[in-house]
Amino acid sequence: MPIEIFALVPAMAFSLSALFTRRGMDASNSKTANLVVVLTLLAAFTFSLVAVDFSRLEFSWHWFTFMAAGVASPGLSHLFMYRGIHFIGVAGSSSVSNVHAFFGAFWAFTLLGERPPPGVWAGIFLVVAGVLMISRTDSIKGKAVYLIYPLLTAACFGLAHNLRKIGFSGGMESVLFAGFLQTVAAAVSVPIILRIAFPDQPYQFPARSVRFFVMSGVWSLIAQLTLLFVIRGGRVSLISPIVATTPFFTLLLTPVILGDREKITWRIVAGSILLVVGVVFVTTL
Repeated sequence: MPIEIFALVPAMAFSLSALFTRRGMDASNSKTANLVVVLTLLAAFTFSLVAVDFSRLEFSWHWFTFMAAGVASPGLSHLFMYRGIHFIGVAGSSSVSNVHAFFGAFWAFTLLGERPPPGVWAGIFLVVAGVLMISRTDSIKGKAVYLIYPLLTAACFGLAHNLRKIGFSGGMESVLFAGFLQTVAAAVSVPIILRIAFPDQPYQFPARSVRFFVMSGVWSLIAQLTLLFVIRGGRVSLISPIVATTPFFTLLLTPVILGDREKITWRIVAGSILLVVGVVFVTTL
Protein backbone atom coordinates (compact mmCIF):
# COMPACT_ATOMS: atom_id res chain seq x y z
CA MET A 1 0.00 0.00 0.00
CA PRO A 2 1.52 3.37 -0.99
CA ILE A 3 2.25 5.73 1.88
CA GLU A 4 0.27 8.50 0.18
CA ILE A 5 -3.02 6.72 0.92
CA PHE A 6 -2.57 7.68 4.59
CA ALA A 7 -3.24 11.29 3.51
CA LEU A 8 -6.90 10.34 3.96
CA VAL A 9 -6.29 10.59 7.72
CA PRO A 10 -5.37 14.31 7.73
CA ALA A 11 -8.20 14.92 5.25
CA MET A 12 -10.72 13.60 7.77
CA ALA A 13 -8.93 15.16 10.76
CA PHE A 14 -8.88 18.64 9.20
CA SER A 15 -12.60 18.31 8.58
CA LEU A 16 -13.32 17.32 12.18
CA SER A 17 -11.12 20.14 13.48
CA ALA A 18 -13.10 22.71 11.49
CA LEU A 19 -16.44 21.28 12.60
CA PHE A 20 -15.56 21.34 16.30
CA THR A 21 -14.29 24.89 15.87
CA ARG A 22 -17.68 25.81 14.43
CA ARG A 23 -19.41 24.26 17.47
CA GLY A 24 -17.23 26.27 19.81
CA MET A 25 -18.06 29.50 18.00
CA ASP A 26 -21.68 29.26 19.14
CA ALA A 27 -20.63 31.10 22.30
CA SER A 28 -17.19 32.41 21.37
CA ASN A 29 -15.24 33.82 18.41
CA SER A 30 -12.57 32.96 15.86
CA LYS A 31 -9.89 34.90 17.76
CA THR A 32 -10.30 32.66 20.80
CA ALA A 33 -10.52 29.53 18.66
CA ASN A 34 -7.24 30.31 16.95
CA LEU A 35 -5.41 30.86 20.23
CA VAL A 36 -6.78 27.78 22.00
CA VAL A 37 -6.08 25.47 19.05
CA VAL A 38 -2.49 26.68 18.68
CA LEU A 39 -1.83 26.38 22.42
CA THR A 40 -3.26 22.85 22.37
CA LEU A 41 -0.88 21.98 19.53
CA LEU A 42 2.06 23.53 21.37
CA ALA A 43 1.33 21.60 24.57
CA ALA A 44 1.00 18.31 22.69
CA PHE A 45 4.14 18.71 20.57
CA THR A 46 6.17 19.91 23.57
CA PHE A 47 5.15 16.82 25.52
CA SER A 48 6.03 14.65 22.51
CA LEU A 49 9.68 15.72 22.76
CA VAL A 50 10.19 12.98 25.37
CA ALA A 51 10.01 10.54 22.46
CA VAL A 52 12.57 12.39 20.30
CA ASP A 53 16.11 11.02 19.98
CA PHE A 54 18.08 14.28 20.09
CA SER A 55 21.37 12.46 19.47
CA ARG A 56 20.25 11.98 15.88
CA LEU A 57 19.41 15.64 15.33
CA GLU A 58 21.92 17.96 13.72
CA PHE A 59 21.22 21.66 13.37
CA SER A 60 20.45 22.78 9.83
CA TRP A 61 19.05 25.91 8.19
CA HIS A 62 16.23 23.62 7.04
CA TRP A 63 14.83 23.88 10.57
CA PHE A 64 13.78 27.41 9.69
CA THR A 65 11.66 26.13 6.80
CA PHE A 66 9.53 24.20 9.30
CA MET A 67 9.24 27.35 11.40
CA ALA A 68 8.19 29.34 8.32
CA ALA A 69 5.69 26.57 7.55
CA GLY A 70 4.28 26.95 11.07
CA VAL A 71 3.71 30.67 10.56
CA ALA A 72 1.94 29.91 7.27
CA SER A 73 -0.03 26.95 8.66
CA PRO A 74 -1.39 26.60 11.29
CA GLY A 75 -0.54 30.24 12.08
CA LEU A 76 -2.06 32.31 9.28
CA SER A 77 -4.13 29.51 7.73
CA HIS A 78 -6.13 28.97 10.94
CA LEU A 79 -6.72 32.70 11.27
CA PHE A 80 -8.19 32.90 7.76
CA MET A 81 -10.01 29.56 8.06
CA TYR A 82 -11.82 30.50 11.27
CA ARG A 83 -12.79 33.88 9.88
CA GLY A 84 -14.22 32.10 6.84
CA ILE A 85 -16.16 29.69 9.06
CA HIS A 86 -17.54 32.64 11.02
CA PHE A 87 -18.84 34.44 7.92
CA ILE A 88 -19.86 31.66 5.49
CA GLY A 89 -19.97 28.46 7.54
CA VAL A 90 -17.92 25.25 7.60
CA ALA A 91 -19.18 23.58 4.42
CA GLY A 92 -18.63 26.52 2.10
CA SER A 93 -15.39 27.64 3.71
CA SER A 94 -13.94 24.13 3.79
CA SER A 95 -14.80 23.52 0.17
CA VAL A 96 -13.22 26.74 -1.11
CA SER A 97 -10.12 26.41 1.08
CA ASN A 98 -9.68 23.00 -0.51
CA VAL A 99 -8.06 24.68 -3.52
CA HIS A 100 -4.85 24.54 -1.49
CA ALA A 101 -3.69 21.86 -3.92
CA PHE A 102 -3.81 24.47 -6.68
CA PHE A 103 -1.82 26.87 -4.54
CA GLY A 104 0.56 24.04 -3.71
CA ALA A 105 1.24 23.68 -7.44
CA PHE A 106 1.64 27.46 -7.72
CA TRP A 107 4.16 27.61 -4.89
CA ALA A 108 6.01 24.61 -6.33
CA PHE A 109 6.21 26.53 -9.61
CA THR A 110 7.51 29.61 -7.77
CA LEU A 111 9.78 28.11 -5.11
CA LEU A 112 10.88 24.76 -6.52
CA GLY A 113 11.02 25.58 -10.22
CA GLU A 114 8.45 22.95 -11.18
CA ARG A 115 6.57 23.50 -14.45
CA PRO A 116 2.99 22.13 -14.48
CA PRO A 117 1.83 20.49 -17.73
CA PRO A 118 -0.86 22.05 -19.96
CA GLY A 119 -3.56 19.88 -18.37
CA VAL A 120 -3.40 22.12 -15.31
CA TRP A 121 -5.62 24.64 -17.11
CA ALA A 122 -8.53 22.20 -17.07
CA GLY A 123 -8.10 21.89 -13.32
CA ILE A 124 -8.01 25.67 -12.89
CA PHE A 125 -11.28 25.96 -14.84
CA LEU A 126 -12.97 23.38 -12.60
CA VAL A 127 -11.62 25.03 -9.44
CA VAL A 128 -12.94 28.43 -10.50
CA ALA A 129 -16.29 26.88 -11.47
CA GLY A 130 -16.54 25.20 -8.07
CA VAL A 131 -15.79 28.42 -6.21
CA LEU A 132 -18.38 30.31 -8.26
CA MET A 133 -21.02 27.63 -7.65
CA ILE A 134 -20.43 27.64 -3.90
CA SER A 135 -20.51 31.44 -3.83
CA ARG A 136 -24.03 31.35 -5.28
CA THR A 137 -25.51 29.28 -2.45
CA ASP A 138 -28.23 30.95 -0.37
CA SER A 139 -26.03 30.96 2.75
CA ILE A 140 -23.23 32.79 0.93
CA LYS A 141 -25.21 35.15 -1.34
CA GLY A 142 -24.26 38.68 -0.44
CA LYS A 143 -21.18 37.38 1.37
CA ALA A 144 -19.03 36.46 -1.63
CA VAL A 145 -16.42 38.98 -0.50
CA TYR A 146 -15.73 36.72 2.46
CA LEU A 147 -14.53 33.96 0.13
CA ILE A 148 -11.19 35.77 0.36
CA TYR A 149 -10.69 34.08 3.75
CA PRO A 150 -10.81 30.44 2.57
CA LEU A 151 -8.76 31.42 -0.51
CA LEU A 152 -6.08 32.90 1.75
CA THR A 153 -6.31 29.74 3.87
CA ALA A 154 -5.60 27.70 0.76
CA ALA A 155 -2.64 29.89 -0.22
CA CYS A 156 -1.04 29.52 3.23
CA PHE A 157 -1.74 25.79 3.40
CA GLY A 158 -0.23 25.18 -0.05
CA LEU A 159 2.85 27.21 0.85
CA ALA A 160 3.32 25.22 4.07
CA HIS A 161 3.25 21.95 2.08
CA ASN A 162 6.22 23.07 0.02
CA LEU A 163 8.15 24.49 2.97
CA ARG A 164 7.80 21.19 4.86
CA LYS A 165 9.01 19.24 1.85
CA ILE A 166 12.04 21.53 1.60
CA GLY A 167 12.65 20.97 5.32
CA PHE A 168 12.58 17.19 5.03
CA SER A 169 14.91 17.35 2.04
CA GLY A 170 17.54 18.71 4.44
CA GLY A 171 17.76 15.43 6.31
CA MET A 172 15.17 15.92 9.04
CA GLU A 173 13.93 12.50 10.12
CA SER A 174 11.87 13.25 13.22
CA VAL A 175 8.24 14.06 12.44
CA LEU A 176 7.71 15.01 16.09
CA PHE A 177 10.56 17.52 16.18
CA ALA A 178 9.48 18.98 12.82
CA GLY A 179 5.99 19.40 14.25
CA PHE A 180 7.42 21.02 17.36
CA LEU A 181 9.43 23.54 15.33
CA GLN A 182 6.46 24.61 13.24
CA THR A 183 4.15 24.78 16.27
CA VAL A 184 6.57 26.94 18.29
CA ALA A 185 6.71 29.38 15.37
CA ALA A 186 2.92 29.35 15.15
CA ALA A 187 2.53 29.89 18.92
CA VAL A 188 4.90 32.89 18.82
CA SER A 189 3.34 34.47 15.74
CA VAL A 190 -0.36 33.83 16.38
CA PRO A 191 -0.81 36.20 19.36
CA ILE A 192 0.90 38.95 17.34
CA ILE A 193 -1.25 38.21 14.29
CA LEU A 194 -4.41 38.18 16.39
CA ARG A 195 -3.47 41.45 18.07
CA ILE A 196 -3.05 43.11 14.68
CA ALA A 197 -6.11 41.49 13.09
CA PHE A 198 -8.53 41.97 16.03
CA PRO A 199 -7.23 44.90 18.12
CA ASP A 200 -10.57 45.59 19.79
CA GLN A 201 -12.11 42.12 19.98
CA PRO A 202 -11.90 40.47 23.42
CA TYR A 203 -11.13 36.81 23.96
CA GLN A 204 -14.11 34.74 25.07
CA PHE A 205 -13.48 31.57 27.10
CA PRO A 206 -16.82 29.96 28.06
CA ALA A 207 -16.08 26.44 29.25
CA ARG A 208 -18.22 24.72 26.62
CA SER A 209 -16.53 26.58 23.76
CA VAL A 210 -13.06 25.93 25.15
CA ARG A 211 -13.81 22.20 25.25
CA PHE A 212 -14.79 22.24 21.59
CA PHE A 213 -11.71 24.29 20.68
CA VAL A 214 -9.46 21.83 22.52
CA MET A 215 -11.13 18.97 20.64
CA SER A 216 -10.48 20.92 17.45
CA GLY A 217 -6.83 21.22 18.51
CA VAL A 218 -6.58 17.47 19.11
CA TRP A 219 -7.90 16.73 15.62
CA SER A 220 -5.58 19.39 14.21
CA LEU A 221 -2.71 17.62 15.99
CA ILE A 222 -3.65 14.32 14.36
CA ALA A 223 -3.90 16.07 11.00
CA GLN A 224 -0.50 17.77 11.37
CA LEU A 225 1.28 14.60 12.53
CA THR A 226 -0.06 12.39 9.77
CA LEU A 227 0.46 15.09 7.15
CA LEU A 228 4.10 15.50 8.16
CA PHE A 229 4.50 11.72 8.07
CA VAL A 230 3.19 11.34 4.52
CA ILE A 231 5.01 14.46 3.24
CA ARG A 232 8.30 13.11 4.61
CA GLY A 233 7.98 9.80 2.80
CA GLY A 234 5.58 10.46 -0.06
CA ARG A 235 5.14 12.58 -3.15
CA VAL A 236 3.37 15.88 -2.65
CA SER A 237 1.79 15.60 -6.11
CA LEU A 238 -0.14 12.56 -4.86
CA ILE A 239 -0.65 13.72 -1.28
CA SER A 240 -2.32 17.02 -2.21
CA PRO A 241 -5.27 15.58 -4.15
CA ILE A 242 -5.88 12.96 -1.44
CA VAL A 243 -5.94 15.63 1.28
CA ALA A 244 -8.28 17.51 -1.07
CA THR A 245 -11.01 14.99 -0.20
CA THR A 246 -11.60 17.01 3.00
CA PRO A 247 -14.92 18.49 1.69
CA PHE A 248 -16.40 15.00 1.36
CA PHE A 249 -15.71 14.31 5.03
CA THR A 250 -17.14 17.72 5.88
CA LEU A 251 -20.33 17.04 3.94
CA LEU A 252 -20.64 13.64 5.59
CA LEU A 253 -19.95 14.81 9.16
CA THR A 254 -21.66 18.21 9.21
CA PRO A 255 -25.16 16.81 9.92
CA VAL A 256 -23.73 14.59 12.68
CA ILE A 257 -21.73 17.26 14.53
CA LEU A 258 -23.55 20.47 13.66
CA GLY A 259 -27.10 19.18 13.27
CA ASP A 260 -29.26 21.89 11.76
CA ARG A 261 -26.77 24.68 12.45
CA GLU A 262 -25.77 24.61 8.80
CA LYS A 263 -27.68 23.63 5.70
CA ILE A 264 -25.98 21.56 3.02
CA THR A 265 -27.34 22.60 -0.38
CA TRP A 266 -26.95 20.93 -3.76
CA ARG A 267 -24.75 23.84 -4.88
CA ILE A 268 -22.28 23.20 -2.05
CA VAL A 269 -22.24 19.48 -2.91
CA ALA A 270 -21.77 20.14 -6.64
CA GLY A 271 -19.21 22.86 -6.02
CA SER A 272 -17.25 20.58 -3.70
CA ILE A 273 -17.16 17.87 -6.35
CA LEU A 274 -15.91 20.34 -8.97
CA LEU A 275 -13.23 21.58 -6.58
CA VAL A 276 -11.99 18.09 -5.78
CA VAL A 277 -11.89 17.08 -9.45
CA GLY A 278 -10.19 20.36 -10.26
CA VAL A 279 -7.43 19.99 -7.69
CA VAL A 280 -6.81 16.42 -8.86
CA PHE A 281 -6.29 17.79 -12.38
CA VAL A 282 -4.02 20.54 -11.09
CA THR A 283 -1.79 18.26 -9.04
CA THR A 284 -1.68 15.07 -11.13
CA LEU A 285 -1.78 16.03 -14.82
